[in-house]
Amino acid sequence: MPRPPDSTLRERLIASATEEFAEGGYSGTTLDGIAARAGVTKGGLYFHFAGKEELFFAALDHWREHRRRELQVQGPGPSGAVFALRRFLSGYLAFHLSEPAATHLLRVLTTELRGRFTARLRQDDRQEQRWFRASVRELLELGARDGTLSAEDPALTAFILCGAVTGILAQWHSAPSDVEMHCDEDLLAQQLVGRFATGEVRSEQVERDEGAGLGEGEFDFGRSRDT
Repeated sequence: MPRPPDSTLRERLIASATEEFAEGGYSGTTLDGIAARAGVTKGGLYFHFAGKEELFFAALDHWREHRRRELQVQGPGPSGAVFALRRFLSGYLAFHLSEPAATHLLRVLTTELRGRFTARLRQDDRQEQRWFRASVRELLELGARDGTLSAEDPALTAFILCGAVTGILAQWHSAPSDVEMHCDEDLLAQQLVGRFATGEVRSEQVERDEGAGLGEGEFDFGRSRDT
């Protein structure tokens, strides 16, 4: 009697591919290694994926969809868009800090594979960055309307905020032990968004910074996750 198909195999292969690509990069990863980690033969892998490139992009798509489901832009609610923007940036940072292997796939995509694949690579990378900037810009514009955020140029401000977030993550991935004490996602989001807050939220930010001995416009990244 033939064995029933393994309904979990595709998910296991994607999970295994994520870990293998994160650890070894694209060039250093083999289908044999992915199959062995998933506990299946290479023939079982080929039943679901035509090759390494298809499996890499399947893993990338899996984590992108997962991230976007978790990080859908929420309405401003009664507290205003300033808090919705904080939640969004905090959630984005939290996702990447808690799923380092998934985040490494993006680094492989934008570094090692930049010259290997053409149209698909450029489109994937561009769409990811556009989605992130558009989400932040939408919340900045909502904040301008409800009076909780001030950004003369929402597109430029979104570019700056997204650049700051990706820079934080790049430092964490390069040398996590050097910056781990700074990587409190809630504090980072509060500091990033506080520069553009208005009214009482802005006053609270200034008072908190002054209490920490900071001047106007200075950032306090000195709090540990353990404090």
